[in-house]
Parts: sequence; structure tokens; C-alpha cells
Amino acid sequence: MIFKKHPRIIFYLLNFIVAFVILIVAGLYTLKRLKTYTDHGHFIVVPLFKDLTIAEAEALAVQQDLRIVVTDSIYDDRAQPGTVQEQYPLTGSSVKSQRLIHLIVNASAPEKVTFPQLTNSSYRQTLQTLEAKGFTIGRIEYEPSEFKNLVLKLKHREKEIASGTRLSKGATVDIVLGSGNGDNLIPLPRLNGLVLNKALFRIKESYLNVGEIVPDESVQTRADRLTARVYRQEPAYYEEAYVRAGGEVTLYITRDKKIFQSLDSLFVTY
Repeated sequence: MIFKKHPRIIFYLLNFIVAFVILIVAGLYTLKRLKTYTDHGHFIVVPLFKDLTIAEAEALAVQQDLRIVVTDSIYDDRAQPGTVQEQYPLTGSSVKSQRLIHLIVNASAPEKVTFPQLTNSSYRQTLQTLEAKGFTIGRIEYEPSEFKNLVLKLKHREKEIASGTRLSKGATVDIVLGSGNGDNLIPLPRLNGLVLNKALFRIKESYLNVGEIVPDESVQTRADRLTARVYRQEPAYYEEAYVRAGGEVTLYITRDKKIFQSLDSLFVTY
């Protein structure tokens, strides 16, 4: 027999079999422990933390076997101070136990911003700087000056703003420009078909003011306004139409696609 003649073969074969069995057992044990450690196959659905106080959010997190951390704050005067306004991961996401949920809360007061030096600047530069600082652009006014559209002063609640003043982020700033010599007429922008926010920006950059915004029955909520588009403007747009700088433009907005289809047909026919 070959095994009697070569006992070393038996020795090596038995060692190989024992090592193989040990490897299989160790592998199965490791996989089982790893599955238990990672809680494999078990997920928690992230609950809604919005509008909860930090104490309420902590209690909910403990109940759901999660953890929370406040990473930032915003200011929204429509929400209660100190309540959660945003979260990540989002509501409905599947996560492991003890997952850290990042929360953004509503501050008790708006952030203060140092007002920059903008007098004697160009209007376009002033627009960009104010928006970058988080201010809201209010009305455009004109005063006599030989320098057309040069920024003469900036106002908040009818009072002139000195550079270096600390203002709340989001505060409305009115811009006073020089009227220059002559009638100061500008081309009327075409706004039909634009989403409302783009139409508002086009009006401001065209040295005009936003008049009334008239929604139809398809625009019911604040969210609807974000997707609503202009289907009519007053003064009405036509080629080579000019209006006086600082004038108002009234916008009529809708979310009804049929209105835009009829308008598109009208423009093509025209």
C-alpha cells in the first residue's frame, strides 16, 4: 500500500484536512459574529424631526435608537425659534441603529451682516454685492444727478444706511440712483413665459420695480409660486417698447400649461 510505504503522505494529508476544517469553522464563526455586530438586514426608517424642539428631537432619536447633532442654523420668521427645519438623512431613509442625524434649527434672531460701502458704485455691482450678502433688493428710486444710474445712497425703512452698519440678513434695501440728464428711458424687458423668480430678477436688473403680482386659481400656495410662470405683464411687451426707469411692472402668473400652449401658438402666428 502506498500509505504504508509513505507515512509522511498520511501525515501531511491529515494536517491539510484538519487545517481545512479549522479554516471553514473559523470563517463561519467570523461571518456570524460580523453579521451580529453590523446588525445585518435590520434597518431603521428615519422619522420626521421638522418643527420639533431639540429636547423633543433627542427624545425621538433615543426612542428610535438614533443619535442627533445640530450642525447649523437658519432664520425663518414663519417658524418657531429653536425648532428643527432641515435634517439629513431625510425622512424615510433607511439607516443602521445609532446613525447620527444632522439637524438644522431655526435661530431665535436673524444673523447680523456688516453693510458694505456701495455709494458711488455701479448699479449692477451693487445688486450682486447685496444679494451675495443675503439682503433683499427693495425699490429703485431716482434723484437728480448728472451721473446716470450711479448709486447715490441705500436705504432701509426710509433711513439711509451708513457703511459698517449691522443689519439683519434678509433685510430689504432700497437703492437710490442718479437720474442723469434726459428722460432716462429704458427698453421694456419681455417677461412672458419666465418663472416668477427669474422675472423678478429681470425686472430689477432692468432698472424697474416690481408692481403687483397677480396669481390665478392654479397658484394657491407658496410652493406653487416657485414654479409659477408669467403669462401676462403690464406694461405689455412689444419690440422697441421703452419705459421710464424706476417704473413698475405688474405680473400675472399661472401654473396652467394650457395657457402657455395658447400663448406659444399666438407668438408663432404673430
